[in-house]
Amino acid sequence: MLKQLFSEHSIKFNNIIGESFDGAANMRGEYSGLQSKIKNQENPKAIYIWCYSHVLNLCICDTCKSLEAKNLFGFLNRLSTFFSESYKRMLVWLQEINSSLGSNKLKKLQKIGENNTRWWSREKALYWIFDGDQCLFPIIICALYHISISSNFEPKVCFEASSLLHNLCNFKIILTAHIFMNIFKIVGPTSRYLQTKGMDLLSAWGMIDSIKQEIGRLSFDCILNKSINFSNNMNDLLSSMNLPDDILVSSTFPVTRKSRKKRMYDEICEDESPELPLDKFRVDTYQTIIDQITISLNERFTDNNKLIADVQYLLPKNFKLIEQMPNTALKHLANLANLEHIQLCLELKNFSKVYPKINMSTIEKTKQIYHQLDTESDENTDDNEENMYENTAFPCKNKTTIHDTNNCLQCVYKLLYNLNMHVSAYSVLCASYEFFLTLSVTEVNCERTFSKLKLVKTR
Repeated sequence: MLKQLFSEHSIKFNNIIGESFDGAANMRGEYSGLQSKIKNQENPKAIYIWCYSHVLNLCICDTCKSLEAKNLFGFLNRLSTFFSESYKRMLVWLQEINSSLGSNKLKKLQKIGENNTRWWSREKALYWIFDGDQCLFPIIICALYHISISSNFEPKVCFEASSLLHNLCNFKIILTAHIFMNIFKIVGPTSRYLQTKGMDLLSAWGMIDSIKQEIGRLSFDCILNKSINFSNNMNDLLSSMNLPDDILVSSTFPVTRKSRKKRMYDEICEDESPELPLDKFRVDTYQTIIDQITISLNERFTDNNKLIADVQYLLPKNFKLIEQMPNTALKHLANLANLEHIQLCLELKNFSKVYPKINMSTIEKTKQIYHQLDTESDENTDDNEENMYENTAFPCKNKTTIHDTNNCLQCVYKLLYNLNMHVSAYSVLCASYEFFLTLSVTEVNCERTFSKLKLVKTR
């Protein structure tokens, strides 16, 4: 079907450079998937890219498989459905939220989707309950308390409300929530960028690397202090509400019998696991979560790393390093794009030397020729900047946007093309830029189209 579609649109099937799928087995399968069939039929060098947005979401899903993560998100989902599955409970919720936040604020708690890849629902559920001064934590406490003591509800509903209230005040839940909030704050911007139009593979790869570094710099002690401050602030808010004094948000771990005995003897062997609740949580939960997301990021984002390394030398900011680049540089790129490696290196070295001059605007070029400065244009800075922009024939961004052309492959490609250098002077180099810029790293827009189609046809 795919080959027939290519034929109908007069596209050669053996010109496929790469393909991007979301990771379904019938698409990404190594032996019988579509990407393997494309490689086996006239395209052995075709590059398969698993949609970066989906892969990043799967890394988060791997992290959410720990016991404490399951307890946290399972509890948040039950908390949401507890109110939404009954009109009587929803009425209590609406009364509490209207009296506390006003009628224009959030009306419902965020449900956590059954589909594991939709982890943004977990992010929203955490932020709405635990983040900021206007979080819903105290409102949930009040609503659960009033349901638990109300005679209008059945005993099992009152018991469940009391149980949910007790779990919400549990410090382990609060601390786990703050761990994941810190992770989501690091991962969230990159995930949203990976779902936008106009992004490129190089930028996506760089943002993934920055995620690894940021997660490595997370501090358990810092997260612990934030959790303790959150519990203390919530207790201050609850004290001003009409609630019993025994409703208290915990800010410490309960001490177990084993930990009491450890404190009595105050000795522990080097190979013995920690028994103090906080130390045990640090090792078994926090470190497990951090290790898992680090491992997932390293394992799932290792494909095409040689290609990414080669493309670094095509960026203008790295042109000064070309003279020192190793002999193996650009070999992988040349092989995939069916280009002559030696010619590609020669053209890139030559182009890196002339790039600063040909990248100038017309005003700057003429100033160098005449060896003089136009004082009149210097007096009017705004006009000068506008003319410089207009005389540059290859900008890829709006002039109101701050854009670094030294870090943009598209700008270099447009420069080569607009100056007609792709025909003879730098034909191989231009082909290498063209090859890389053709690769797609996401198909989120396609996925959204299917989702809308499902809404129209079925729901």
